Amino acid sequence: MSVEESIEFAVPGAVLRGKLFRPEGSEGARLPVVVMQSGLGGPAESVFPMAPVFTDAGLACLIYDHRYTGYSDGEPRDLFDCWQQCRDLRHVITHLTLREDVDADRIALWGISLGGANSLFTAAMDRRVAAVVSLIPPVSGWSARKLQPADTLAEIEALIPADRQAQLRGEPAATIRLHGTPEPGKPVMFSDEEGLEFLEKMLQDLPSFTNRLTVSTLDYLFEMEVRAYAERITAPLLMVLAAQDTVAPVEEAREMFERVPEPKELVEYDGQHYEILSKFLPEILARTSTWLAQALKS
Repeated sequence: MSVEESIEFAVPGAVLRGKLFRPEGSEGARLPVVVMQSGLGGPAESVFPMAPVFTDAGLACLIYDHRYTGYSDGEPRDLFDCWQQCRDLRHVITHLTLREDVDADRIALWGISLGGANSLFTAAMDRRVAAVVSLIPPVSGWSARKLQPADTLAEIEALIPADRQAQLRGEPAATIRLHGTPEPGKPVMFSDEEGLEFLEKMLQDLPSFTNRLTVSTLDYLFEMEVRAYAERITAPLLMVLAAQDTVAPVEEAREMFERVPEPKELVEYDGQHYEILSKFLPEILARTSTWLAQALKS
């Protein structure tokens, strides 16, 4: 069981909104906190149902919407700017360290897909991170371009400079769908069968989910090279990979993991990117919450 608190964080240029979940009966205690992030396009609401697994392990959980998304502030809407998300995450960590009910020495990060990449980068840059769990992280923006067929990628890369010009003229940011069936002139980010099944199940009927990304999201996503920061991660790391992942190429994540200093642990599940979450999510949540409880033990 858990007790939830609606929460707001003022960061430079925006207010971020989400919920803090605490174990029932923990009033007055200074708790370890896990900051949990979803994947690309996923709102905080998609992660809320996972919180009780962590609070049952004695951990508090903070889950919030990134700038420009969900219930948080920022324009244009549906922009997922990885670097900005990581900067905001570091502000969020600062807010947590100022709370009397948080143990500032036991703040951990946990993330799925892009949230896993954000967690790795932030752990590399911020020594206040005490432990990190990264699930199926895309560690190379250059490789993310290969998600699309050549003709679709060419279409997207033509849209990016056109959208930059349009926004400077004061026009709305151009968008594409997060998932669905591609159509001529209407590219989507995810169209693989396993990914569609998981995303539709996870995101269906969530009021804050829009099924769209700005074209500039892809521009910023292609910039990010998390694997360049492997040697800077000094916090204990648990990386969970999909053995046949081509969405976030598994061989690149393995290579990055090899360069991260100890202590670290690698776990792989058989399947494609989001497929392992469809098949093994309860086991993954149990494994990662138990690992974090041990890593954050006082």
